[in-house]
Amino acid sequence: MVFEGGFVRPAPQLEPSPLRPPLPPSPLRQQPCRNRAFRNATSRRSGTVALQRVLRASHAAKSDVCDESDVVARQFAAAALRVALEVLDGRRSPLQLRPLAESGVIAALRTVADRGQVPGRGLGAATLTRVDVIMAGSRAAEVCAGYDRGTRHFALAARIVRGRSGWRLTAFRVF
Repeated sequence: MVFEGGFVRPAPQLEPSPLRPPLPPSPLRQQPCRNRAFRNATSRRSGTVALQRVLRASHAAKSDVCDESDVVARQFAAAALRVALEVLDGRRSPLQLRPLAESGVIAALRTVADRGQVPGRGLGAATLTRVDVIMAGSRAAEVCAGYDRGTRHFALAARIVRGRSGWRLTAFRVF
C-alpha cells in the first residue's frame, strides 16, 4: 500500500469512462434471423397432411373446462407424489406405495433411497410445491412437479395411467 498524506491512494480506474461514445451495433445484429418462420394470415397451413394430422392429435386444443377425470388425476398425482417423496426421504415404507404405484416404480424408488442417490437429501425433507398434470389421453397423463429441499428447488416427472381400479403411478423420475 502506498500512503499519501496518511490516506490510502484511490484504486486505479479500470472501467472505461462513461464519456466514451457507445460502440456501433454489430452488422450481424442488423440482419433478420434466418430461422424465423414468417407467417401471414393467408398461409396458415404448412407441412404435409400427415404431419398436420399428427400435430392435431398430439397438440389438442386446450380448453378452460376441466372434466372430472382431470381433477381426479391431479388429486391422485399430488397424493402419489407426496408418498413417493416421503419414501425417498425414508419417512415412509416403500410398501405403502403398493396401492398407488406399479411394482417397478416401487422397486426403483427403494433402490434410489437405499443407495443414497436422492438429489439434495442432505438439505432436509422434500416438500411438494407444484403439480402439473397434462392429459395424454383419456386413460393416461404426464405429470411434472416441483419440490423444495431446504432453500433449493428440484423437479420430478411421472406418468399415471387409469386402470380398472383407478389411477396408478407407472413411471417416476427425480432430477
